[in-house]
Amino acid sequence: MTDSHQTDELTRTVENAREKFYTISLERIEKIRGLLLDIRNDPRRKDLVKDLHQLYHRLAGASGLYEMGDFCDRAVAAEDLSMQLSEQDLTTMIQTIDQLGRLTNNLYHLLMAYRDDQSSPQRATGTTSHATTPTGSLEALKRTIFMVGPAALNLAEIFKELGFKTDSAPDFASARGALFSKRLPDGLIIDAALKGGSPLELARLVRQKPDSEDVPIVLVGEEGAFNEKITAIQSGCDDFWNSKAERDVLNAKAGRVFARICTPRYKILVVEDDPVQAAAMHAFLDSAGFEPLVMTDPTLFEEGLLASQPDLILLDLLLGEMTGFDLAKFVRQNDKFDTTPIVFLTTQNQLQNQVRGKRLGDDYLLKPATPELLVSTIAGRIERYRALKGLVGRDGLTGSLSYAEFMNAATRIMKTSSVNPVLMVIDIEGLSAINDQYSFSSGEKVLSALGDVMKKTFREFGVIGRISGDEFAIVGDSLSVNEFMQLVQFVRDEFQKLSFKSEEGTFKASITCGVASLKDEHNVTVWLDVAHRALAEAKRHGPGSIILQ
Repeated sequence: MTDSHQTDELTRTVENAREKFYTISLERIEKIRGLLLDIRNDPRRKDLVKDLHQLYHRLAGASGLYEMGDFCDRAVAAEDLSMQLSEQDLTTMIQTIDQLGRLTNNLYHLLMAYRDDQSSPQRATGTTSHATTPTGSLEALKRTIFMVGPAALNLAEIFKELGFKTDSAPDFASARGALFSKRLPDGLIIDAALKGGSPLELARLVRQKPDSEDVPIVLVGEEGAFNEKITAIQSGCDDFWNSKAERDVLNAKAGRVFARICTPRYKILVVEDDPVQAAAMHAFLDSAGFEPLVMTDPTLFEEGLLASQPDLILLDLLLGEMTGFDLAKFVRQNDKFDTTPIVFLTTQNQLQNQVRGKRLGDDYLLKPATPELLVSTIAGRIERYRALKGLVGRDGLTGSLSYAEFMNAATRIMKTSSVNPVLMVIDIEGLSAINDQYSFSSGEKVLSALGDVMKKTFREFGVIGRISGDEFAIVGDSLSVNEFMQLVQFVRDEFQKLSFKSEEGTFKASITCGVASLKDEHNVTVWLDVAHRALAEAKRHGPGSIILQ
């Protein structure tokens, strides 16, 4: 589906939901008028006061989603006043009811004005509108892929289908000017036959920027353009695509290389008992790339929670006979969901409940919440949660996988690699002596530096693990044995160029490497043992040695 089709579909969805909001809100205003009359006649009816408060609450929340600012402000004021009725004496209560009556009449006239404006000819031609759709702001949340040269630009449709925006430049000079005059894009595709300059030089210049580490760079061209594959890897490229490849092959490559910057379709469980707000939030979250499950009946929450396995739970505080806090407590009692982020939807009038909720939830979203705020709050909370989860199974100093996670990753590569994979074990020579002579902090600098060199070299072509105090391991993916060995030599040479400073003086460090290609009879444990035997032989030859078994 193209971007224009998505925008048209979202616009229709939002407009239909807005029209439903107008109709239901008029019905609610009539119910409010009836409740005000009933409460005046029988002030002891606390249940009627509760119903009144809920109706104002729903008017305020739903109108906020459609950015009807003045209507929402008055509905919030009415909600605040209605909450005070239960604590007032009879005389003050009558005065408050009269004030609520005037506010309710004002809400009615405002709503009619919004609806008339929505159906006016000016609205149809787009010249004026109080109520806007969130498509523009949601579009701005998309990540950008920069395409350099004709062969790269031919892939634009693939990235649009993945949910990216695209920008482009025709040649080296214009690309260099665009890339260095503003923030780097989220991904870069470069034509191997780029006019006006070297595509590898462009990649190298981008990699020199401090914020470029997570920017995927792909070289695309005809098969013969990839003869200098190792040079391209060393320049910072993540992959090489044949422009003549089948579309499904290129789609698969794009999905793999750009997976780390794609906005995942995270599952959001929303509990909102107002069907108008529920429909609107579903439309907004879906258009932003989330996978929403919206429930209007909180009694079915357990079933929805287990069925959806959400990445985040969005709970309204007021849910009829129960509250969002009740549901959050249920979530936290289930070990499977005890760390799942919970965001409460609340109003300024309910802020006093936040102290209680801090023990159950992770964030608050104040109603009225615009679509932009709704989406950005959810996205931010999920990213923080994912970042914390990503630290599990990784070495805190270098970011490399732990031993167990590395073994799992190596097993997956054994089963799925398109070429015969290669495993390497790296030992830092004399790390214990470095710790003793120059301090443990100096030893940590050495470990961190080696981790950086390995990550910058192998990028998308290997999985890196720290398997013991002074040992790392790498499994190469999509590399021949010869290509892998060239990269190992590059890592060794780049690391040995580094100098480390300490209070005891400046020093250098070196590595020794044992490499083993996969044999049919190997499992990962045997494979790692073979690499360790190669490492032992390399150590007998001296620092800097590389032995292939």
